Amino acid sequence: MSTKYLKRFFKPKSIAVFGASEKPGSMGGIVVQNLLGSKFPGVLMCINPEGYDQVFGVKCYQSISELPEMPDLAIICSPPDSVADIIRKLGAHMVKAAIILTGGLSIKNNPAAKTLSESVREAARPYGIRIMGPDCMGLLVPGSNMNASYSHMHIQKGKVAYIGQSGLLGTAMIDWANGREIGFSHFMTLGNGVDVDLSSVIDYVSQDPYTHSILLQMDRVSGSSRNFISALRAACRNKLVLVLKSGIFSEEASKIAATPGIPDEDVVYDAALRRAGAVRVETSDQLFNALETLSRMKPLRGERLAIICNGMGPNALATDRLLKSGGKLAVLGEETITQLDNILSPGWNQKNPIDLNSDATPERFAQVSQILSKDKEVDVILSIHAPTRLAPSVETADELVKVIRKSQRNILTCWMGRATAIEARNHCNAANVATFITPEEAIDAFMHMVDYRRNQVVMRQTPATYIEQNTQNHKKAKKIIADALTEPRDYLTHDEACDLLDQYDIPVQNSYYAEDIDAVVARAEEIGGSVAIKALHRKNVYPFSYDAQASQRRHDLAQDLYSSSDVRYATTKLAYRVSERIGDDESMGFCVQQMKRGFQSLQINVGITRDPTFGPIIVFGAGGFTVDVLADRHVMLPPMNTALAKELVKNSRIYKIIKEHSYQPERDVEQLSDMILKLSEMIVDLPNLQGLEINPLLLNKMGILAVDVAVSIGDKSELAISPYPGDLEESIALKRSGRPAVVRPIRGEDEPRHLDFYNKLSPESIRMRYFYSRGIPSHQELASWTQIDYDREMAFIVSAPSLDGTGPETLGVVRVVTDPDNIQSEFSVVIRDDLQGEGLGVILMRKAVDYCRSRKTLMIEGSTLPTNKGMQGLALKLGFTNTFNMEEEVVDMKMKLNEPTEDWQFTRLQH
Repeated sequence: MSTKYLKRFFKPKSIAVFGASEKPGSMGGIVVQNLLGSKFPGVLMCINPEGYDQVFGVKCYQSISELPEMPDLAIICSPPDSVADIIRKLGAHMVKAAIILTGGLSIKNNPAAKTLSESVREAARPYGIRIMGPDCMGLLVPGSNMNASYSHMHIQKGKVAYIGQSGLLGTAMIDWANGREIGFSHFMTLGNGVDVDLSSVIDYVSQDPYTHSILLQMDRVSGSSRNFISALRAACRNKLVLVLKSGIFSEEASKIAATPGIPDEDVVYDAALRRAGAVRVETSDQLFNALETLSRMKPLRGERLAIICNGMGPNALATDRLLKSGGKLAVLGEETITQLDNILSPGWNQKNPIDLNSDATPERFAQVSQILSKDKEVDVILSIHAPTRLAPSVETADELVKVIRKSQRNILTCWMGRATAIEARNHCNAANVATFITPEEAIDAFMHMVDYRRNQVVMRQTPATYIEQNTQNHKKAKKIIADALTEPRDYLTHDEACDLLDQYDIPVQNSYYAEDIDAVVARAEEIGGSVAIKALHRKNVYPFSYDAQASQRRHDLAQDLYSSSDVRYATTKLAYRVSERIGDDESMGFCVQQMKRGFQSLQINVGITRDPTFGPIIVFGAGGFTVDVLADRHVMLPPMNTALAKELVKNSRIYKIIKEHSYQPERDVEQLSDMILKLSEMIVDLPNLQGLEINPLLLNKMGILAVDVAVSIGDKSELAISPYPGDLEESIALKRSGRPAVVRPIRGEDEPRHLDFYNKLSPESIRMRYFYSRGIPSHQELASWTQIDYDREMAFIVSAPSLDGTGPETLGVVRVVTDPDNIQSEFSVVIRDDLQGEGLGVILMRKAVDYCRSRKTLMIEGSTLPTNKGMQGLALKLGFTNTFNMEEEVVDMKMKLNEPTEDWQFTRLQH
């Protein structure tokens, strides 16, 4: 996630190209020609041991020691065996950024040898040099007049950043975009990512004000998945991010362990991308069309689409695709229908989609589009055109472009056909109008924008009120796992697993245990009525331990046993099966339970698994011993809140059954969501919890009940998303009144109380905090303030029970936002006016300073208005240095927290 030295890649003042020559096919020569062709404004040098005087007019040197100055950026196109040595020499000469275009560095000459990529990484490590590549195509930044790549053509300037892992797919994208007159703010492929990875580049590009959206092509996540998710979440807060995720078929990929209980890693990647707020596209065609919409569409104001065409056939294709994709057709307003009555034939159906008839002229297309663009019930318009003599494609395009230029609405165009349609598309491209070849392509591109909008809504939902956890029970749960690990074991026994669920208040079926057949019969007689018996052994003690045929699981189970003779016969049969399949030494006895039939129970499979890339994951779907549970498997990354838990439930087939058959569907969803939240708490509380499967979980009118459970344990894991840092909570008492309160990190659940807190601030306090007068914050703003990424920022609030007994209230807040390299944190603090003098400013600021110091942040800083003498005095009291900033007309307050240890840190502190 570090962005150190990345500016030297994107805005270098000097570049040296290694391995450049004028020989045909020389990659270095191609790079030099591209740099010259893009009119790179900085110093350009070439290095080649062959002793050339110049390469395409650029002075060439034999070695790095001969260079008149050290470059900001080195581009290496030399033979693979020489790359590591070049990196060492660059590091020794204090060069801090290098792009390796050379391929083949991942190949081993013999099984025992290191790959050349590993050698490059080791060569760079002592010098802190940043490496992009190897096997990358390079970097294009049209805003800096830089084409440092082997691309076959330059790119136009635009507002979309393209970040990929495949070089050839990147060159294809450049070719396609130039054909559509579409530009980029940045374009790069990272190849194997020895050092500079997706996380780092996403962080850098997302901070660029000229980049409005990001296209990400990826094969896999290398490095820390937590950094990747954090960077992607931050980018998605302000920019639309679309991702093409492809699978990889390589020896390295085949070594990655599968995720227990999840047959397809794509399910996990889908969940991770959706949780971050990105939208996934499935094909390269969709990626190209997504670039069209990103480059040429305005931000969506809504999802309601109006469709017009000079025929019902294309309208039907578009409508079918829209509805199957979950889109919404706009309902035309009365005034719109009245206006259209004056233009369209008397027989038109007065509904959306609108058939303009085959006799539609270019003027009619334009008139109808203009009327629809003023309808408050219409958010986006799709104009589909099939060529006729009355409505030639080019003339129709020109008329529509006139309307589109004046409209505040998004108007998409689709020109069907080829011979005459190509010229119409070219006219739209030249006018920067989004255009597509087929109605289906247009709908898919539109729905990507809709999906992004919906993702943002889900991510910003206000969670339900936070419920304090049972700390004592959770300590017992930790002891259960700790005791098992000391034996040592990598699983919990059935009774331990049931006890674990009980500590988190998940209802569990009463279970009784027996070692042999006679004991099972005795237990069944004690229970009375119908019983179920499960044979316990080492193969079914682990969660998601399915045989090649999942139906084999039922062979360990006998149900609906009433008489003692039935129990004895069934238990004997189970014991024989275990002995035959597994062996007596692997048997762990039997579990006896009362049967739970009736109440129209729904069987669910829910639990926790661990992905090799993204860590712990919650799974949810259909359950039971006779169904293929893998056919309905939905996953989400923890930690979770109520809104996310409900989203997981509602995406499953289970929800459809609940809606159709449940007496109380809302209650059922609430109960399932509450249980998913408890599993999320388990993941945070119990880092050694490797897997947990409840199958089946019964849901009926009596509530939920876990019938069978299995738990595995192992090494500690890290969540892909930073959980709530409960260890930072601290009890305090207010200085003057002695009122008890808690200083703690902010949570998403605090949004309503945060709004109340804001409303109690005086206009002067708001002006002092924001440097201007402003109105009530929107839900989106409040969500951004309360639903934070704890890896990137921190907000501490002082919370106390309200004096009128209506629940907790927020008394003050301090916020610190840290840059990706952990160099500087910027703070802001505000206290309620009626609580001035209670010492809250000192408490919150000390909390923020201590927090940043503990994270090894180098400096904390903030700004305040010159009239805010109270803040300036508080800063001086705490040890800040205050200086007046004449340019900004504010007082800057700075405090050094830790000493820098590397030269780049010194440089960053000075700027």
